[in-house]
Amino acid sequence: MASYQLLKPTKTGKPRIKLMSEFGYDESGKRLRKTKTVTLNKLTQINIIQAIAEFEKSLGLEQPSFYTSKKVSFNDFVEIFMCDYVKVELKVKSRNTYENYLNNGILDFFGLMLLHKIQTSQINLFFITQKKSKSGSIVEKFTFLNMLFNKAVEWGYIEKNPCSKATKPKRISRKTINYYNEEQVKKLLRIIPLLHIKHQLQIKIALFCGLRMGEIAGLRFESIDYSRNAIYVEKTLQYDKDEQRFFLDTTKTGENRFVYAPESLIEELQVYIEEKKKKLSKLGQKFYPIYDISGRPIYLIFSKDSGYPNHPDRMTKQWIDIVKKYDLPYITFHGLRHTFASYMLANNVNIKVIQEQLGHKNIRETLDTYSHIDIRQKEQATQLFNELNQ
Repeated sequence: MASYQLLKPTKTGKPRIKLMSEFGYDESGKRLRKTKTVTLNKLTQINIIQAIAEFEKSLGLEQPSFYTSKKVSFNDFVEIFMCDYVKVELKVKSRNTYENYLNNGILDFFGLMLLHKIQTSQINLFFITQKKSKSGSIVEKFTFLNMLFNKAVEWGYIEKNPCSKATKPKRISRKTINYYNEEQVKKLLRIIPLLHIKHQLQIKIALFCGLRMGEIAGLRFESIDYSRNAIYVEKTLQYDKDEQRFFLDTTKTGENRFVYAPESLIEELQVYIEEKKKKLSKLGQKFYPIYDISGRPIYLIFSKDSGYPNHPDRMTKQWIDIVKKYDLPYITFHGLRHTFASYMLANNVNIKVIQEQLGHKNIRETLDTYSHIDIRQKEQATQLFNELNQ
């Protein structure tokens, strides 16, 4: 049976405990013992239980020593899971997504249940109620719960994952990706000059270059390479809801890329940036940027007048307002990225070029995402065989 004793905290102030497990005595009468020092995020009973469970599992002990682990509720374990795994191992965007899943049905249904008593039938019932209420992201919620219960097994809180034999919700057939055709793009281009200059540039970057919203929001003055007519994409702007702060993170794939842009767009960006530099230089103490890890101010291309970031999601709201005001066919702001890719495909641009511009991890993702082909393209493809037959 494992036990523990408190040690002095680390230099950074984190609590430490020494775990000990005894195995009886050897032939000479010497006590057999294994020990391990563990650093915890917080000195709580739940964290100690978890550390002991992991220690005993590493020693091949199947049964948890602490009966108190049986009293852990789903709510209790979610707190551990989010704090010790999601917050440490995953990106803030994933944490925000998981919190949305939890707050949209999962905690209401499972929250007060004891973790070890949750059964497969209750998992199935939860997803039946989710379907009836037409809740969103049902497949994603199942994937999240499965991951959470797998961790509970790994950490010794439960013996088996109740999701393992549950009926996995079926994904509804993916709707055709919304994007503008050539005529609709032309209509948008006639409207763009009527917009605020910041909105003009954000829309053009999405439409002409295929950048994601977070990538556009994370562009800095130094991101523009005027000599190459290119945009260097290496950061995304993220918001940590727990800590209520903005920060720059890596791209979705963790890889940097140069995205080539029309010369006219680069020229417009240069003028906009020069004007913004002048305005920011006049702010003095009213300049209110975010800072990098070295304490240097970050000069975002698209920010508030004070230099402080706008939330990336604000682009969505502004875009919806533009669509309604100018009677454009509705697509999401992300649909402008799809429009870029679809237009490139329709004009026979090499798929590898499209993949690199979009920043997809591999070419299969590009092919799977844009496997749709519009009617005009299908007709053109069929005509190729007519030409061969003449």
